[in-house]
Amino acid sequence: MSEKKATNSKLKLNALGNSYNTLYMFIIPFLLPLFREQFHINYVQSGLILSIYMALGSIFSLVFGYFGDQYDKRIIIAGGFIFSSFFLGGLIWLNNITTIITFLLLLAIGVSVFKPLAMAIIRENSKEHQRGRYLSLFSAAGTGGLAIVSLLFGFFVRMWGWKITCFLLALPGYFLAYAYIKSKRGKENHKAKAEKKIKKRYIYLFFVSLGIRSLGDLAILSFLPIYATEYIGLKPEISAWIIAINFTGEFLGNLISSRIIDKTSSLILALSATISATFIIIAITLITQPIIIVLLVGILGILQGIYFPSQNSWLTFITPPNCQGRMFGGTSFIQGFSATIAPALYGWIADQTSLICAYRFAAVPFLISFTLFGMIYILQSRSNKVLPTRKI
Repeated sequence: MSEKKATNSKLKLNALGNSYNTLYMFIIPFLLPLFREQFHINYVQSGLILSIYMALGSIFSLVFGYFGDQYDKRIIIAGGFIFSSFFLGGLIWLNNITTIITFLLLLAIGVSVFKPLAMAIIRENSKEHQRGRYLSLFSAAGTGGLAIVSLLFGFFVRMWGWKITCFLLALPGYFLAYAYIKSKRGKENHKAKAEKKIKKRYIYLFFVSLGIRSLGDLAILSFLPIYATEYIGLKPEISAWIIAINFTGEFLGNLISSRIIDKTSSLILALSATISATFIIIAITLITQPIIIVLLVGILGILQGIYFPSQNSWLTFITPPNCQGRMFGGTSFIQGFSATIAPALYGWIADQTSLICAYRFAAVPFLISFTLFGMIYILQSRSNKVLPTRKI
């Protein structure tokens, strides 16, 4: 196999892997409405489950990001898929809610492996003028696959129940693990330097901005199926449809991003998507017509689909290749740390007031993040060290 074909094959495998790993990552929001109906858990318990899940994922993302910079990324990713598939598929034999939640929390460890290492692989196998496009298509594969499965999830649950559905969804992970083991190892240049030099305090400011933004982001997404059952009127077994709409929008946003991200400033795209999302979130809570709410959820997804590839593209230009795994592991850790706080915090707010009020509070982190991103852009624009051929 030629080097070009091997590279393309690796990028396609990454895209397929992202489809399933994203599904595994968001399986708990799919299951929470069913657990609320079957086991009668409340908002705080729902938020606590999500918090612990995100905490485990964030910690191990940082760990596996570090190991990915030291060892063979393919083998580590393969191990992650095997681990995830075992614990997701194992739910079919369980009946006790405590054991079920334990298996789902252990699933977080396997899920945490993939994204930091997969994005580092994209950085290693793409040229400068293609990187943003590949990152956008990588995200599109994840969101598109999740949108399709979240639509089918309701049908599968109604036909077979949630246990058999989880078992069937777990099976492809074993085949993906085998595909990664058989794939060709890439040539890593650990002596290469970052294309863009940036002061460390800007990176710290970015992490703060990302952490704050993630508070609102995960609060909105985690409770979206519950919001759909209680305010839009969907039945619990088909409440995952609202996530399908959100991720369909994100898929479209990824495709839009793939066309424009390599031609404009990544930070400008991130800024625009963040401030627009702030107003969309507020609008969702003020409008009562279900059809318009669904439309706004889709638009919010489009904005998210533009934001994340823009953020990741910017990071690839300011981070040396031998630190990519750690950088993306760090972003996953920051997002996971915020996501650990967000579900329990906004679950508590929802219990004390209402889910609508909790959603309105979720718009505040987006506004703060926009302000901090704006500071990064201004500081970077004033820097004398700017690439002459590429705006980032």
